[in-house]
Amino acid sequence: MNQKIFLSFLTFLLFITPLISTAQSWDDEDSYIPSRQGVEFGVNIGVYRAHPNSTVFYNGAGWYELGDNLATLYSIEDRLFLGNTEDQINNVLNLGGGSFWLPYDSSPLVMPYDPGLMMGLKMLYFWNPESALVMSFDAVNLKAAGPWTLQTDLLPGQGQGSDDIHVYGIFGQERRMLGTLGYRTAAYIIDEASWIFEIGGTATGVQIKRNFIMVENNSYDLITFYNGNGQFSGAASNLTSIGFGFYGVIGLEAMFEEGGNLEANFRVSRDNIRLGNYEEKLWNFAVYVTWLIPPHIGDFVRASF
Repeated sequence: MNQKIFLSFLTFLLFITPLISTAQSWDDEDSYIPSRQGVEFGVNIGVYRAHPNSTVFYNGAGWYELGDNLATLYSIEDRLFLGNTEDQINNVLNLGGGSFWLPYDSSPLVMPYDPGLMMGLKMLYFWNPESALVMSFDAVNLKAAGPWTLQTDLLPGQGQGSDDIHVYGIFGQERRMLGTLGYRTAAYIIDEASWIFEIGGTATGVQIKRNFIMVENNSYDLITFYNGNGQFSGAASNLTSIGFGFYGVIGLEAMFEEGGNLEANFRVSRDNIRLGNYEEKLWNFAVYVTWLIPPHIGDFVRASF
């Protein structure tokens, strides 16, 4: 995972290097460095890579409480029999009367997250060209998937049953809201380019969206409320928790006289991830680009037309 993130960061650096070489050259009296003060706004877009340990919440063992009076996190076995008889499940599996069970190691302990598209906003307050207070807010949707197994006896009652292993999918979906507040400093390479370094604190909100399994062509939600008579409903709340941590950023900024600045950033954070009553401090990573909007973009656009 770390190797993929490092390669992605190198790709961003290669992308931005030609932009640095073509940045505008200004006269000394109009140099960017002496005049950078005040508030600037930016737009973040990139890739977020979440630590897989938190997917233990979605692994189908049903180990955790949600903190919701109208929903429960069920294990795979409990959910299959919730509102279904053994004959009904037998028909779904098309066993023709065979028996079935879940092995003790039927589901994975953890599952990998897919890389998530991260988008957000950034605000910076500069009191000199090298120093700024930085605040950002980003959002990302995450999906995790893995296999689970169900074992069947195709020839029951004959003393020599023929066992078969069925492999199905288990899935978790969540949304993360990532807030950061930190201090940024810069090491200028030339007037139009600098290395940037940032440290600060994080607030990570995690919203549980869905946890479900697939059996043949049927899906079964593991987070649900059983109303009886085969009726189910979702959680009553949005199942969101917030944890705090810290982060660091290293990046490269290219500066343009009229078109706004462009940053390529690599962020690593140590976040307190909370899902129901599951809680763990984990390392997470993000590679992203920030476009810093020119302060006088309205005047620039009008002049262009």
